[in-house]
Amino acid sequence: MAPVVPVSAASADPAGLSGRELIYVTNYAAGTISVIDDAAGRVVRTFRVGDSPGRIAVGPDGRRLYVTDFVAGKLSVIDTATGAVAAIPVGKAPIGVAVSPDGRRAYVADFGGGSLSVVDVAAGTLIGAVDTGITPVDVTVSPDGRRAYVTDFLSGSVAVVDTTAGTVAGTITLSGGLWGAQVSPDGRRLYVAELQRSVVNVIDTATGEPTAGLDTGKSPRFVTFSPDGARAYVSSAYLDTVSVIDTAAPQVVAVIGVGGSPRDLAVTSDGSRLYVANLVSDTVSVVDTATNTVVDTIAVGDQPVGVAAIRHPATSGGDPSSRPTDPVTGRSLTTAIAPTHGTAATGQRHPPAAAEQVRSIQHSTHSLTAIGVSSSRCTPGSRGVRRPASGSRFRPHGRCRSAAAAGRSPLAGRPGRGRA
Repeated sequence: MAPVVPVSAASADPAGLSGRELIYVTNYAAGTISVIDDAAGRVVRTFRVGDSPGRIAVGPDGRRLYVTDFVAGKLSVIDTATGAVAAIPVGKAPIGVAVSPDGRRAYVADFGGGSLSVVDVAAGTLIGAVDTGITPVDVTVSPDGRRAYVTDFLSGSVAVVDTTAGTVAGTITLSGGLWGAQVSPDGRRLYVAELQRSVVNVIDTATGEPTAGLDTGKSPRFVTFSPDGARAYVSSAYLDTVSVIDTAAPQVVAVIGVGGSPRDLAVTSDGSRLYVANLVSDTVSVVDTATNTVVDTIAVGDQPVGVAAIRHPATSGGDPSSRPTDPVTGRSLTTAIAPTHGTAATGQRHPPAAAEQVRSIQHSTHSLTAIGVSSSRCTPGSRGVRRPASGSRFRPHGRCRSAAAAGRSPLAGRPGRGRA
């Protein structure tokens, strides 16, 4: 079992933001997280977290943030009340992350390991992995917690994981180049961004069948929903836009111009604002969801990728100089870092992992980077759900199948320039 590794801690609630809506933005190249106060419209704190922070998931009570680290192969766990940061080793080159509705499990898509890592949050350990494909990118969990959906870039399929049994219960086969995915708040629809056809697939979760393919611009990356599920938002990294989808129709009802190469998106708890991380611009666009217009642009750190919006849990105050506890084990942490204000404290770029067999694949009129692996498992099948091949079972942690190598992270690549 891989134990939790204490990393660092910041003073508890240093800016007096208890009870306020905060936006957390990961700055991939800077190794930091910028914290935006939604009411003030500015960065109020920046702190270091790992080597290459990527996607973010929020625990059900808002007291924990889970951040993947692509280069280090770890999952950072952040206590939003105290600022404590701990790290849990997971599979190789993790990208997507999701948390079960009860907060007991975290699921991590290991792009370089071909698996879904399963983390016991209370114990702070990686308890096993499920073989899900060749290059898993994103993971999303159904509202009842019984299914996890894992997109795979090279095979163009979505593995449907039975979280109780720890097995792949079925596979939804699409065209290829799959990226971000999100289950609707009511659990009835799965939205999957597909780079190959530049569409977002709308899938009926009861049947596993696609019901619509919506044009959301070239290189669609990530999807998020409004709290009531009436709207879905999709980033287009190639066109620097966000498409707004009326989920009842479903159809695109608006297209919003944002910053350069948008990645992740997050909606505030009241649904009034959408935050978009713009990787190339080093900014976050703030969108008024009532008018679908950008009302603010906030500078953050180097290469923002992930974003999450939560209402900061109320704290009881306490001595800011006291040592905070580990967010997973509850043990005291001794290493502290001072929060900074404004944009990222450093522009230092972290070196990428060693490259192996990186090749370019042409999708329509733009190119993507994929990892050179055998194509024997990449043949697309018919649409719909099929039973998985044998061996797609939960395995205790101890090995991570190296199906892909971490050359340049696909999180930080720019479309149209030979990178994903």
